[in-house]
Amino acid sequence: MSLSTQDTLDILQLYSRYNTAIDTGDSKGFAQCFVADGKFDAGIQVLDGHEAIAGFAAGTHKALPGMRHNATNIVIDGAGDRATGSAFLIGYDTKGGYKVIVTGRYMDELAKTPAGWRFTKRIFAPDAQG
Repeated sequence: MSLSTQDTLDILQLYSRYNTAIDTGDSKGFAQCFVADGKFDAGIQVLDGHEAIAGFAAGTHKALPGMRHNATNIVIDGAGDRATGSAFLIGYDTKGGYKVIVTGRYMDELAKTPAGWRFTKRIFAPDAQG
């Protein structure tokens, strides 16, 4: 059995909420995109649980308040209350022009909870800079 259309739409909304939260400084909303014991490998550090994930979001927004995250080519597969997903990221800074500062790929594991779909594990693999 595959995911329902509604589940797919809900997961796409999760991807959008994640990007919007970090780009607007909503660190609590960012952390709530994960289950309470969720893991986020940000490519530069591994974070476990809401407190660490929220701290990462707050620090990122403080350091780069003009950063925007754009997830593309989102692919979602799954059945029932479990799914996997992937997306490419283009991260750019809007301060002083539009400069791409990071690109890479997310690899995700998701679970449907009473609060809706959440990331259980999210790995960001940045592209090699060069």
